[in-house]
Amino acid sequence: MASAPAGFAPTVAASTSFGFSRFTIVACPFPSRTHLPAASSVGVRNQQRASTATACLPPPNTSHGAATRLYVSGLSFRTTERSLRDAFEKFGDLTEVCLVMDRVAKRPRGFAFLSYTGEEEARGAMEGMHGKFLDGRVIFVEVAKRRAEA
Repeated sequence: MASAPAGFAPTVAASTSFGFSRFTIVACPFPSRTHLPAASSVGVRNQQRASTATACLPPPNTSHGAATRLYVSGLSFRTTERSLRDAFEKFGDLTEVCLVMDRVAKRPRGFAFLSYTGEEEARGAMEGMHGKFLDGRVIFVEVAKRRAEA
């Protein structure tokens, strides 16, 4: 492979062959930017899907306490919002239950966001449910982190 000219940073570009993706290094004139190729017409699996988690985030003007919003991972594909609410309501008043769904498969993606009215309730739910079984799977509960500004 030829070396890149000075001032150019290598980036990764995808190409397809027989329906499989392979990655090659190409020179990029913008070292701080990531360049992704346009989605190919080979199949749905090679196209990038929009994130479904954005629908669960509160609008910027809504103020949720940092420690009142929880991230629950390791959920079964059979878990419903009702079963989440039933499992977590014993720790306090839930204001929001958002089970993130896969738009293509029409099933849960395996994680959810919960909001409580108070920090003590959220802390109790985190301590009480972390590492416990729900719908046959061990779930993990932690404080939800804000997304990085893009």
